[in-house]
Amino acid sequence: MNRVRSREVAMEILYQMEIQNEFDIDKMLAHYDEVLDDAYIRSTLGLWLSHKDVIEDKIVEHLDGWKLDRIAKIDLSILRLGIAELLYVEDIPDKVSINEAVNLAKKYVDDKSGKFINGVLSHFISKE
Repeated sequence: MNRVRSREVAMEILYQMEIQNEFDIDKMLAHYDEVLDDAYIRSTLGLWLSHKDVIEDKIVEHLDGWKLDRIAKIDLSILRLGIAELLYVEDIPDKVSINEAVNLAKKYVDDKSGKFINGVLSHFISKE
C-alpha cells in the first residue's frame, strides 16, 4: 500500500469528479485494479465531499486575486487534496502534505505549477 501512489489516485479521482461531474467514490475507485491504501483514498475523498465548501473557500482565500474557474483543473484537484489534508488529516505533517502536493504538480503538470501549488499551500499554513 504505497501512500504516494494512493495520493496520486485520490488526486486523479478528484480530477475525474470535476470533469465528469460524478461523485460516487466506489464507482470512481472501480477503475483501479492495483493494490492501494483504500482507507486513505476513501477518507480523503470523503473529507473533500463533506467539507467541499470550506475547502473551496480556503483555496479562494489564498489565491491572491485568482478565481477557481481560472485555475487548471489538475491544479485545482491537487489544491483540493492538499487543503483537505492540511485541514482534516492530523497524522500527516503539514510539510509532508505540501511537499507531496508540489511533487504531484511537478509530475502531472510542470515546475511552474509546482511553484504555484507551493505558494498557495504555504500561504495557507502561514495564515491558519
